[in-house]
Amino acid sequence: MLRSILVALDGSASSVEAGQLALELGKRHRAHVEGLGIVNSAWIQRPEPVPIGGMAYKKALDLTLLKTASDRVNAVLRTFGERAKDADFAAFETKRVDGDPRIQIEFEATAHDLVVLGRNSLFDVDGELYEMPLCIDRVIRREPRPVLLVPPGGKPDEDLAAPVLIAFDGSPAASRTLHMFALLGLPVEREVHVLTVDNRSEDAAAASAGRACALLKRHGTKNAHGIGLGDLQAGTPAEAILGTAKALGAGMIAMGAYGHRGIREIFGSCTRHVLENSSKSLFLYH
Repeated sequence: MLRSILVALDGSASSVEAGQLALELGKRHRAHVEGLGIVNSAWIQRPEPVPIGGMAYKKALDLTLLKTASDRVNAVLRTFGERAKDADFAAFETKRVDGDPRIQIEFEATAHDLVVLGRNSLFDVDGELYEMPLCIDRVIRREPRPVLLVPPGGKPDEDLAAPVLIAFDGSPAASRTLHMFALLGLPVEREVHVLTVDNRSEDAAAASAGRACALLKRHGTKNAHGIGLGDLQAGTPAEAILGTAKALGAGMIAMGAYGHRGIREIFGSCTRHVLENSSKSLFLYH
């Protein structure tokens, strides 16, 4: 069962949304929640080429950026704590750390069951040339615990009451995700739909989805339904996942490495497309 949640907070709007969902999830599952405020001072003060005579200006700018980042993290931790107290949420704590976000999250995550991240949080100071920050990419790839990625504009109360879509193709990574999702108790008391796309036939896809539903039911999920699609019906796997989630009004998508190449597919075209385009929280495990 879900007993402890770690949520990374850097002061960005995206991390604030992740904090709200983590608290709501913790309240529903009576789980401990830790808000981890991260200031990456080494990155802010990293060596850079500067014009002759520009070192003093860079040092002054670094100090300004560092204070801004520090103030932002202090504010988000304070707000996180106030929201938890207002909701009579007893099992929470806040912690502030300084360092590389990926390393800090990996270190703290050892004591938790689930890591919650805002999809657009943990940008470096200068931003990055990607829609999803590189740090988020690295955490998802390397974190051995499941990650719940929260997109912008979510509504925690509504999303956690809405149906769940589990994308399952029978691969080892997808099977591990299905099992971990069930073991944490996340699908219990929720309507769950398991989507399988199989290029052999719709019947083969439905049979695979049915076996996944049987596992969920044995772990206490009373309302689980299989959806089997043949290749010709589905479009690309990413289109099938996002389209089905929208049609069902799903509030969360759970998926592992969706694709027949197993773990190598974890950041393949299907997974990345869903990561970048899902408007709902994404449970990832590999």
